[in-house]
Amino acid sequence: MKPVRDVALVGLGAIGILYAGQISARDPRCLRVVTDAARLARYRADPPALNGRRLDLNYATPEEFGPPADLVLVAVKSTGLAAAVPVLAPLLGPDTQILPLLNGITAQDVLAEAFGWPRVLYGFVYCESSMRTGNAVIQGGGEKIVFGEATNDPPAPRVRAVAGCFDRLGIRHHVPADMRAAQWKKFILNVGINQAQALLRAPCRELQQNPEAMQLARTLMDEAAAVGAALGIAGAADVPAWAEGVIRAAAPDNRTSMLQDVEAGRAPEIDLFAETVCRLGRQCGIPTPANELVLQLLQPA
Repeated sequence: MKPVRDVALVGLGAIGILYAGQISARDPRCLRVVTDAARLARYRADPPALNGRRLDLNYATPEEFGPPADLVLVAVKSTGLAAAVPVLAPLLGPDTQILPLLNGITAQDVLAEAFGWPRVLYGFVYCESSMRTGNAVIQGGGEKIVFGEATNDPPAPRVRAVAGCFDRLGIRHHVPADMRAAQWKKFILNVGINQAQALLRAPCRELQQNPEAMQLARTLMDEAAAVGAALGIAGAADVPAWAEGVIRAAAPDNRTSMLQDVEAGRAPEIDLFAETVCRLGRQCGIPTPANELVLQLLQPA
């Protein structure tokens, strides 16, 4: 596997802006942000900013992308993933790796169905909730990309090549031995914290101070953990207790992406959380009534 030097980024939301800012600060020439002509005009009129710093980025439309990228970071919303698939095709060469940075547990499957597993890695981001206003993002730090193949003991050459790129760019990362277990750990946490905040229209403070609010989050997570255990995910049953500790230790004003979506009138990503838990629960014969209720209450009209 050759060194990974040329990076493409698809999706310029909170996570996309976070990593566009980090990469452009270290090596702006290696990054191309892929967008359509209409969004390109908007970005040039109102440039993205990270923690108050305006980002001067290299943009390219799929039609004018040029030589293929070594690595494509996919940071679209889950609702935009299907539409992003045809955008990715012109960016790919024989050795290009595709790394999704979405929440949930299904993005890699969608991408692998389109492009094949030899091109696609598992991936997600751990970070403090980012606050986004328009194209401006405030992110307090602590971010880390977790990625790899399903099993990384030891990591494959393509995983080591991507890790080398992240080392060069100063991007914090981790390659777990069991990627699916790591992915489900964050998924179960998000099933609780994201959905409880969105239902209650309140930040972490409400979950920390109101036992009934915390119990709501815990019930949602317990259902997801039961589904994960039925699917053979290592350590799934232990995750809700850990996740409750994470919620209690979070900044009281923490507002998850799902809460921010609801407050802004955007459709929340319930397909990532409640819908996935309920679908897999039905497959496994595991009841998921709390997540079924979330699905009904947060479903866009």
